[in-house]
Formats: sequence, structure tokens, C-alpha cells
Amino acid sequence: MSNQCNWCSDELAAEILDQSTVMEVAPGTVIMNPGDPVEGAYILEQGAVKLFRICEYGNRHLLYLLRKDGMCALSTLTSLTGGTMDILAEAEVSTIIRVVPKELADRLFVENEEWRSMVLYSIRTSWQDSMNMLDQVAFKPLKGRLESYLQTHSQLSARQIVTKSHAEIAEELYVSREAVSRTLKIMENEGMVHLGHGSIKVIDIQASNC
Repeated sequence: MSNQCNWCSDELAAEILDQSTVMEVAPGTVIMNPGDPVEGAYILEQGAVKLFRICEYGNRHLLYLLRKDGMCALSTLTSLTGGTMDILAEAEVSTIIRVVPKELADRLFVENEEWRSMVLYSIRTSWQDSMNMLDQVAFKPLKGRLESYLQTHSQLSARQIVTKSHAEIAEELYVSREAVSRTLKIMENEGMVHLGHGSIKVIDIQASNC
């Protein structure tokens, strides 16, 4: 059997492919809601998934974006420890997810050093991504947060285009639409982006700004 899992060794792939399933989801599809049980580990083989924290009033705040070959640390950890999900997961683009059943994921965590290292690495990187988002909220002005957001999301498009309305971006960053529109116009005047109808083309946002 050929290794269809680019994110692990042939030996581990042989065991995973035999027992796992594949989920294909369209952009905008909610994959998990807060309170949902988790029955395994989720690994992105293609696409990107946004993870949101939902507040008591129903507003949502973007935690981070999980991309190709990434393991969803929150769902994997929840599956290992029991309980239900605390976040909402939504497909950003067309996405393929490999679902490793709980029994196998639990056994591999105990018996397989490679799998255990993957899980622990994913927990560390998701923590870092969440802390980076917290740093932006606490220490960066809105312009800096928009630069980071657009830099990350434009990488999902070969043409460096973010297909989002100002209202959608405002919701994900938990700020007002007016503030987003005003700041994006400043960025356009500075030659950083080009604003279209329902889309934003990234022209010159340096990675060092993010």
C-alpha cells in the first residue's frame, strides 16, 4: 500500500489508512460545534479550517487557522481525556480531513512514539498560535491585526486574494465593520491591498509584519 499520509512514516501510515476514514467538506461547513463529542483525531490532508471561541452571547472570535497536514490538537486532546469540544471548527476552503478513530488514536498515543510526538507537537503549535492571536488582540492596533489576518488567509489563494466581506472579517476579529473598512482603505492608499467587491487582493504586506 502506498503512503497516502504525507505527514507520517510508511509504517504509521499503513496502520492508520487501514482503520481511518476520510471526510470531505465544502467551504463554510461547520465541522464541530461547542458541546459536540469527539471520537478520534482529525488531520487535515487538504485545505484549511478556522477554529473559533464562542462567547456567552453567541459572538465568535477567531483563535487560529489550521492548515494542510496539521492535526487538530484540541479535538485530539479532548478525545484522549474525554469530554466535549469547547470550540467551533469551520472549513475555510474545500477541505479533506482524515479521521483516526478514538480507539486507534488512544492506543497509538500509548504505544507509538511517532504518533505521540505528532500529538504533542500539534498541542504546542496550537498553543503558540492561540498566544499569537492573544498578543495581537492585546498589543497590536487593528491595522497590524489586519495585516496578519490578510497575510495568512491570502496564502490559501494562488492569486493572493482573500474572498471576504468587511463584515465577515470584522466578525472573525471581533471588531466593528466600520473600523475594518476604514483601516482597509488606509491600507489600500498605502499600496498594501486592492479592495474589490467582496474580495481583497494582497499586494505588499511583508511577513515580518505578522
